[in-house]
Amino acid sequence: MNTGPTHDLSATRSGGSVIVVDDEPHVLAVACAMLQSQGFQVVPCASGEEALEILQQSIQAGMDHQAMVLDLTLPGGMSGFEVMDSLATLAPDLPVIASSGYFQEDARDLCQAIGFADILQKPYPVEHLCATVRRCIARERSPVLSK
Repeated sequence: MNTGPTHDLSATRSGGSVIVVDDEPHVLAVACAMLQSQGFQVVPCASGEEALEILQQSIQAGMDHQAMVLDLTLPGGMSGFEVMDSLATLAPDLPVIASSGYFQEDARDLCQAIGFADILQKPYPVEHLCATVRRCIARERSPVLSK
């Protein structure tokens, strides 16, 4: 599924390069627009498989991404948790932000145990999305996961 123009794998803007993975086209478009408006280079992906393929191509080309926003519920393919498992060997240092509209009370502990850098509850305002991404890129401890 093509989610937009050809992927530009270089981080040419000051905010850094962020991969955004969401199967809902509207949510993906809005998240990408929010991040781009704040100076991030964004690579949109409609599936976990697409995100892993783009990341593999980037690694082979010697290009870097600073963070990933990963929807946990991706019907019809790999789940966000399965993508996270693959990232453990492909890009273990990439900060990954779990995104979902369905977080339960124990989600914080589960996401921290799995290795997510932070969590984003959908829908999220632009300032929360951008602040979370910036914090993860700076490798600052998440206040959400610190509680």
